[in-house]
Amino acid sequence: MQNGTFNRCAPDKFYDSGGEFGPYEDNEDYTITICPQSTDDFIIIDFLEFSTQLNQDVLTIYDGDDITAPLIGTYSGVVSPGTVSASDSNTSGCLTFVFTTNDSGNTTGWDADILCAMPCQDITASIDSTVPEANNTGVISILPGDSVDFSGSATFSLDGTDATYDWNFGDSNYATGENVSNIFSNEGTYTVTLTVTDNNPQGCTDSTSIQVFVLGPNLEVDQNTFTTEQLIQDVLINSPCATVSNISSITGIDYSTSEPNGIGYFYSNGVDFPFEDGILLTSGEAGDAGGPNTFLGDGSNTWPGDADLDNEVGITSHNATYIQFDFVPLADSISFDFLMASEEYDMGSFECTYSDAFAFLLTDSAGVTTNLAVLPGTNTPILVTNIHPDNGASCGGINDQYFGAYTPNNGPPISFDGRTAVFTAQANVIPGDNYTIKLVVADDRDNTYDSGVFIKAGSFNLGGGLGDDITIEADTAQCDGTEVLLDTGLDAAVHVWYKDDVEIPGEVSSTLIVTEPGIYYADFDYSGVCTGSADPILIEFRANPTINTALDMVVCTDTGFEEFNLTDNDDDVLGSQDPTQFIVSYHLSEQDALDNIGSLTSPYTNISDPQTIWVRLADITQTCVDTTSFELILLEDPIINPASDLELCDDESNDGFEEFDLSTQTATILGTQSAANYEVSYYL
Repeated sequence: MQNGTFNRCAPDKFYDSGGEFGPYEDNEDYTITICPQSTDDFIIIDFLEFSTQLNQDVLTIYDGDDITAPLIGTYSGVVSPGTVSASDSNTSGCLTFVFTTNDSGNTTGWDADILCAMPCQDITASIDSTVPEANNTGVISILPGDSVDFSGSATFSLDGTDATYDWNFGDSNYATGENVSNIFSNEGTYTVTLTVTDNNPQGCTDSTSIQVFVLGPNLEVDQNTFTTEQLIQDVLINSPCATVSNISSITGIDYSTSEPNGIGYFYSNGVDFPFEDGILLTSGEAGDAGGPNTFLGDGSNTWPGDADLDNEVGITSHNATYIQFDFVPLADSISFDFLMASEEYDMGSFECTYSDAFAFLLTDSAGVTTNLAVLPGTNTPILVTNIHPDNGASCGGINDQYFGAYTPNNGPPISFDGRTAVFTAQANVIPGDNYTIKLVVADDRDNTYDSGVFIKAGSFNLGGGLGDDITIEADTAQCDGTEVLLDTGLDAAVHVWYKDDVEIPGEVSSTLIVTEPGIYYADFDYSGVCTGSADPILIEFRANPTINTALDMVVCTDTGFEEFNLTDNDDDVLGSQDPTQFIVSYHLSEQDALDNIGSLTSPYTNISDPQTIWVRLADITQTCVDTTSFELILLEDPIINPASDLELCDDESNDGFEEFDLSTQTATILGTQSAANYEVSYYL
């Protein structure tokens, strides 16, 4: 150890004056500057061991090439400097060390590694794809026990050689590599994080993440993944070029931290609940709204109601939650899907007299406000008291066609006792005008028995969207030979349509008629206001069955009636088509066959002679259909009329053999019976 400036890098070491094995000496006063060997690098000193006399023998470290540089720290005793590195503002990349001791004794000193490192390059980590794919809100939904495949990458401003790709799946499982997979065993929300680290000694990194929702029969509510702004812009709105602003919200926690948060993002398996995901607004704690069903009655008088809702619906509200935002539609109408759920669906008298309330208050540029949360074709607000079945209570049922379902106690999928069917809120608007909408829900008269509104993700269409995929799995696919109409709603925009990433020549309007399966989307230019692209939509068609000729069935009887085994024609009408993919049924009329009503059981006894039977051949979803018909025919038992013997003279051989034409007897045997209905055959 000596005074001076030294250019050092690994594997060089930095010891006190005693070296690797000995103690330092008394009355030392050293100033040592360690610099990197390359001007582009900087020094990192990693102290592996450190021990000096406390407050007597002191090591002082400066962030630079002399003692005028900024002080990093002073160290004595057993408090080690740890890992010390030159800062980004230190243009020299050097570190300066001053070590002073007295004459009262000494100890072992230190052992440190010298490392040279380059400043961190820019790294951008990316999760490029997953199987299954993320939905439109950027999350992956699976069932317990399902596996997800992840593919990641990164861009590097300098060099990505020997970079590592580390995955944390959020379930105590980890993996390394650009392409990995993980099985998620339990229900819940998992944040999957990819961290990319380069080979710089200081470990320069960048991370990115994606959410995985593992779904069971119960709906789940997440209140951490999305801000209120993201719930509107990324979850609810499904319109390229949509102009949305002034997003605001109010719920219980805005009045007191002890009050509930009535806003959340919900997701489900899409089987036990009508929506896969969306926004939830409640008059209680949204985080408690997922199943199984228990009582919901959160919130106190600290949490007030909403005057706009009171004025619109005529209630005295408490515990109001709302989200409000401004928007400019591009199309001439807006719409979104929703349902209401409530603890007041008690299967009893509550449904006759109690109902919380909600409203979707749309205000135009002239200040005119309209409630969109109304019974179809009316201006009547949707309430528990005007949508419920006849459950034996005194008021009977009302608008029960709009009731969805009760939720069993402690059962899935939600914690509310019941819900409505799915509604679509709709309004005609003026493209380019300014509108405000307020989505609000609250308790009525008290702060118990909470209610909530579930709004389907991606269903708020301001123009430019193409809607959900039309697939066989979702049971929305149409039959081959039919047409699917796609419409962006942007009548004034110039469009370029694509099928499977190939431009469709000549298609420039807002609509496209689709007759072939594929992935469709459109780029559009909206009168210089904006350009955008409608999200791709997958369109599938169901295979049409092809019905083959059914054979007439003919039996003989003396009574005029007979049993027919209609299913004997199954194989004939199916032909080579897979019987597990199609359903054969028999009907009295063509219309019955088309409507799939009045299916006949087999064996079947005729009611007339002849009688036409219609055959329906449908796919397993009973969506795509073909028909044909055949006849049931009754014949009387045949009568064999006597015929005279056939006689011929033997030829010259006189051998006793000669050829006879037996068919010459057929007409005599049939007599008046039709040759079309009877066959005569001859036997020895």
